[in-house]
Amino acid sequence: MDTAERAQFVRGYTKVLTSAWSDEDFMKRLKSDPKDTLAEYGLDAGDATVSIVTEVRGEGSLDEQVELWDAGKQSGSVQLFVPEVPQVETEELSDEQLESVAGGDTYCCCCSPCCTCT
Repeated sequence: MDTAERAQFVRGYTKVLTSAWSDEDFMKRLKSDPKDTLAEYGLDAGDATVSIVTEVRGEGSLDEQVELWDAGKQSGSVQLFVPEVPQVETEELSDEQLESVAGGDTYCCCCSPCCTCT
């Protein structure tokens, strides 16, 4: 898959995921008629059959899904992972991680073009 095809897949897949997570009717349609529903989002599986998998497997990375889509199109059987709910990490940040993103008081408003303190 070249860069343009990958970008098109990522755009379409992202839209499919957000639609599936926010619209129950869309998810039902996706499960019952995956090939035509995905085509509406620019995801053309060609002659391959398409199945929607809602169970989380592996790491679930985007790169993994891109590879699975491409391999599935070549083999004739595509599996598209669409978890029932978004997979969100709930792990707390360590103190070091928090410090690396903390704003602190190092901001100088005098360097800001909107500053009115002059």
